[in-house]
Amino acid sequence: MAAPRPRSVTLACLYSGCGAAFVFIILVSQLGSWGSVQMQEQIEQLLAEPPLSATSLSVDTTLEWLRWMVLIGVVGTIATMVFAVFAFRGDRGSRIGLTVLCSLAALLFVTMGLVGILPALLAAMCVGMLWQRESRQYFAGEEPPVELGATPSVPAQQSPHAPPQITAQRPQASSAHQGYAQTMPPPPSARSARPKSVTAALLVTGVGSAVVAGVAALLLLTVLVGGRAEVERAWQQQGMVSELIAESGFTVDDLMRLMIVSAAGWLLLSLVGMAVTAWAFAQRSPIARIALVVVCVLTIAVSIVFFPVGLPWTAAAVAVIVLAHREEARAWYRGM
Repeated sequence: MAAPRPRSVTLACLYSGCGAAFVFIILVSQLGSWGSVQMQEQIEQLLAEPPLSATSLSVDTTLEWLRWMVLIGVVGTIATMVFAVFAFRGDRGSRIGLTVLCSLAALLFVTMGLVGILPALLAAMCVGMLWQRESRQYFAGEEPPVELGATPSVPAQQSPHAPPQITAQRPQASSAHQGYAQTMPPPPSARSARPKSVTAALLVTGVGSAVVAGVAALLLLTVLVGGRAEVERAWQQQGMVSELIAESGFTVDDLMRLMIVSAAGWLLLSLVGMAVTAWAFAQRSPIARIALVVVCVLTIAVSIVFFPVGLPWTAAAVAVIVLAHREEARAWYRGM
């Protein structure tokens, strides 16, 4: 029997997971309005004040650096939510990952001044609760110690003056019946059937990979067949956006190369995803489950770069990772 989950682990996973979800929403909303006039004016004001006024940073450079920092923050919040879920289920590696991310978050919040004091304290509190004594015992799989004064659960001895208990003996089955019972095959176990979590994970991975493969193949075919004229026509239809991009030195040839590389990468990843899905569907092997998780991790990393277009695939990959780490899914792939 598994050790009961202590309250400290429950609260630490709840606080860290909900806090990461809140920060994720804030970062995504910032990316949605990225590069607006209001944001550029705020950055100009910050660069005009000391100590940033002594540097030679421009607004465009600062926006680019901030964008990468926000993208890293989005990846960190997703990882924190995933680690919180698995640490809640008693995974030791997830506890270490959650501890590292909460510690980094606490240090980052401290640099924000008075605004970050409360989040920093909350992150530090989560780290402390994850490493309390009862939390360490829970992640080690140890049973909680028996309280003093508790009555041990041992069978009571029969009094010497009590009359002996007479137990009715059941008639023994005949040898023919015993042989028939031994030769009968065991009933089909419910564990041999594919769990719903495995079916859902494979369905999401297979359908998502097929959709991405179709879109990537169509985009690649359009660029290769239509050529530069088709890409340039689509570029000119963007209006103000194409003018802003052109001012940064980005040409149509650069756009063609980017589209070809991106479409080829997505097509390759989706084909690998479909192959791994078929393998994990046909083969009950822990390696197949690990391969499915690795494909989802790669999908998260690539889809973050293509935000916000890749956001649905990020959510789908996180859902597949959660489903693949459920107890019944792991037991099924172990052949249990």
